[in-house]
Amino acid sequence: MFVLQMQKGFNRGEFMKRKNNGFAAGIALIVAVISCTTALAEEPKPGTRTLVPVHDPYTSRQSLTGVDSQGRPNGMDDATWARLQDDVIDYDEIENLVEYRSVIAQQQYAAIDNIAVDMNTIVDSLTSSIEDLNAVIADLKNDKNNAHNEAEKEMYEQSIKTINAMISSSKSTDTLHVSKASAESSLTSSVNRIKMSMHGNKVSIVTGMNAAFIGYQSLNELDNMYQKQVDMYQTIYDYMQRSRAAGMATELQVKKAEADLKSAMINLNKNRENMRSVREKMALLLGWNSSNYGNVSIGTMPAYDESYIITRNLDNDIVEARLHNVAYGTARGTVDKNITGYTTTDISRNEAKENLNVSMSSLYNTVLKAAVENSAAQAGYALAERQKGQAERSYAAGTVGNSEYSAALVQYIVSEAQANMAMINASAAVLNYQAALKGFV
Repeated sequence: MFVLQMQKGFNRGEFMKRKNNGFAAGIALIVAVISCTTALAEEPKPGTRTLVPVHDPYTSRQSLTGVDSQGRPNGMDDATWARLQDDVIDYDEIENLVEYRSVIAQQQYAAIDNIAVDMNTIVDSLTSSIEDLNAVIADLKNDKNNAHNEAEKEMYEQSIKTINAMISSSKSTDTLHVSKASAESSLTSSVNRIKMSMHGNKVSIVTGMNAAFIGYQSLNELDNMYQKQVDMYQTIYDYMQRSRAAGMATELQVKKAEADLKSAMINLNKNRENMRSVREKMALLLGWNSSNYGNVSIGTMPAYDESYIITRNLDNDIVEARLHNVAYGTARGTVDKNITGYTTTDISRNEAKENLNVSMSSLYNTVLKAAVENSAAQAGYALAERQKGQAERSYAAGTVGNSEYSAALVQYIVSEAQANMAMINASAAVLNYQAALKGFV
């Protein structure tokens, strides 16, 4: 940096003309200045600065937080980035929302920025010092070329070697390049520790949000059912009012129709309040705030893949799930100093392994069971649809009354909802199994 030298009227031209003791004194001054300036504060840079990963130097430069100054994740394509910024929460983007937009993501960014401020200052200071010394070397080389005698050229050459050794040397680890690499390594290692410490919480949030998304789909199906019931009872109530006016219905029949309508409306409104609550809680946790969470909507359920489970091998999938499961990984990573016998650590590891085996087996069987229940529900719905058609024809012919016709409509609406619910459950079973393979269980 040489800030101190410049403030005191330092002139490179004068420095180059110093001889013998002058050169030694000048180099000593450079060392002193660099020692001081490594601790000087510069304008802090956030965790969005980019560095070549220390442990993988052949990869592209990446930001510390994993996002750029606009919040865009490293390497994310335009289409995925556009979806991540809209106000629709889709199932397949929950993991990205948790990683990059959620409350815990913001906490992680803040923690990384907090350490990056000081560490960036050190890295930047060392970088500036190296750049300044390289500029000094360039000037020395120029003056060496212009020197008139060998003694003077030798003097410049020794100074160049001395400064080069300060920057980088195979014979010493006490150089600026080593110090910079060490600072960057410390920075990236600290960032990795922060991310690792929050990984378990992220997994829990993803798992919870997946469940909330699926639960919302069930509430949405109930909303459809309740709305159809309200529409049906409203039609019946209107009919009864007209019939009473014509002397064809009693007051008791009108009140019964009104009570049925009010009950259906209560169910509809209560369910919509539950939907609103789930939607807003998901939005707030996944990164929206009190000023914009009202704009959020929940996407539709991914299509049910009935053939998925047929292609899976449970034993192989259990092995795959172990690679990503937090509880199993934590147990495996536990260090036990007692290696002479069967210890509590061994018990913990085996317990985590067995729990995962049980969980995966249970999820696998749930997929199979949900598929059977879905088939039965679809068959029941098809039957109710035929019965509804028959009731409509009979009602039009006058062979059945209002109560029989209403009962057939109610059964049809309920059977339709049950069939759709069964489809949701079957799809959810597959999604939960797939999520477990990635550690979200």
